[in-house]
Amino acid sequence: MRRCACSSEPGFVPRSSTRCARQPNDRASLPKGITSLVARAFPFVTRDGRKGIVREARSSDARSCLAIVAEASRERPRTLAVLEKELWKPRDWRKHRIPWGPHGVSLVAELGGEVVGHLNAERGRRLVTRHSAEFGITVAARVRDAGVGRALITTLETWAREYGITRMALGVFPGNARAHGLYRSMGYEDEGIERAGMVFPEGDQDVVRMSKRISSVSPEQQAQATGTRGYDEGDRPRDGGG
Repeated sequence: MRRCACSSEPGFVPRSSTRCARQPNDRASLPKGITSLVARAFPFVTRDGRKGIVREARSSDARSCLAIVAEASRERPRTLAVLEKELWKPRDWRKHRIPWGPHGVSLVAELGGEVVGHLNAERGRRLVTRHSAEFGITVAARVRDAGVGRALITTLETWAREYGITRMALGVFPGNARAHGLYRSMGYEDEGIERAGMVFPEGDQDVVRMSKRISSVSPEQQAQATGTRGYDEGDRPRDGGG
């Protein structure tokens, strides 16, 4: 299972993380014998009122997603666990894209029809690790602090509940305060530090390991069961990133 330390940002939960909108079929890269795939899409609203969706990644998203990753790979201090010379070509990205299913998922966030964020998750392959999944996330710099990262992770947790996954894990660099604050605000806890977990040309890089136990009941279902309402945009607690 790959370990990622990726960039993201704080924001607001999608207004409906359980309601799906149908998207056009993506027939490219489907397994042999399968001719139809209805992608899922989950609407969200950014902090400044823009409407977007989180949906399954399609083969046609390759260049948009790779551009976001390339942008993040040039940031200093580092927010992404990849070197520029390691960046995939579009054909590599398409090969590793994971349709929504029991083994993992690749998601993108769209604003105004433009892909502005990407998340990839992979479930443990052994019987003793199938309860857990690892994910990495990257959001375009121009839309950070708008709620895109939060929308992607909320949708990811919907996927996890559907397939009985009870633990989500990731890695984040200690200097990436924006992402660290977002994850903690969503219930992810620090597990420990991998000393010199990665080595870049400029030196060693520690990695903070984080995880969250995923309830089989969504926050919306919990609110309905207890008769309480979820947070509105005006009263949601803010984390360190604003």
